[in-house]
Amino acid sequence: MSADSPSSHVAIGGATSGLTLNLHPLPILNISDHLNRSRLTSSGDIKIFGALLGTESNREISVVNSFELIFGSPDGDVDMAEASTSATRNTSQMLNTAFFDTRREQFKQVFPTLDVVGWYSIGKYPALEDVTLHKQFAEIIETPIFLLFDSEHQPASQALPVKIYEAALAEGGKDEDTKGKFVELVYGIETGEAERIAVDGVSRGGMGGEGEESTVVANLTTQRNAIRMLYERVSVLLQYITAVINKTAQPDHTILRQISAIIATLPTMDAKEFREELTTECSDVQLTTYLTTLTKQLNALSEYADKHNLLHPPPNDDFGGSHGGMRGGRGFAGGGWDLGGGRRRK
Repeated sequence: MSADSPSSHVAIGGATSGLTLNLHPLPILNISDHLNRSRLTSSGDIKIFGALLGTESNREISVVNSFELIFGSPDGDVDMAEASTSATRNTSQMLNTAFFDTRREQFKQVFPTLDVVGWYSIGKYPALEDVTLHKQFAEIIETPIFLLFDSEHQPASQALPVKIYEAALAEGGKDEDTKGKFVELVYGIETGEAERIAVDGVSRGGMGGEGEESTVVANLTTQRNAIRMLYERVSVLLQYITAVINKTAQPDHTILRQISAIIATLPTMDAKEFREELTTECSDVQLTTYLTTLTKQLNALSEYADKHNLLHPPPNDDFGGSHGGMRGGRGFAGGGWDLGGGRRRK
């Protein structure tokens, strides 16, 4: 933690821009994972930071993802290997803008609806290097937000180890009082159904088994919960539509239009192309099963033949001996040889 006093870089009662913040669970998990990996690979006091991805509509910001950043010269070359080693605290280090631009474009290709809305770091209170980094981000992003993850958070506490700030706005003639300081923002937690299931799975960890068994059970449990939740939602919609058809419930055209839009996005299950594709796939699966069974039977037959030949070797092909091509007193009756001797029948 910085040697500065806890409130030296926080403006008490500073004016904000009136942002409405919604924080999703994924950035918190990413920052926690980033911190744990840095602690395992670095020694001493560490300093990690990264960018926050989200959406901004009017004055509402939703933070839904994040990615890690590295220190370096502002126009330095991009070195992907530095991302896991550049965690040592150094107030003279600056944001590697080349690396930032590269990662920003990569995430933009995967998540075209998301953009960088701010950045994150660790600490109990904002430090001097946080002010320096925030000024660099402000040159790239318009009014960035700053998420501070408390690495010394006590597990017994019920509050999240997260505080979100923005640069303090000057009020009246108090520009010097708020210059280079942060003001804390109020934020809310926003999660979807899929995110709640994922967070629940992460919180349970390796419960229920060990090794691969635990992973398989956890995955199957997650899938079962997701399918059960989907089934419950569909059942509610089906009950509502049935009630509307039976005129036991008042139709809400807004809800009906939303249901119609959802159904329109689903594939048509009764189409001729679907039935042909399903029949072809079913035939391919059955044919593959038959071929597998046939291969196993042929392999078993081959092993049986090898064992039989080992116990009962085939007769000698040399018919010029005293036994007239017979072995062990026996001859080939079907080959034109008399069972009693070596002369050919007339």
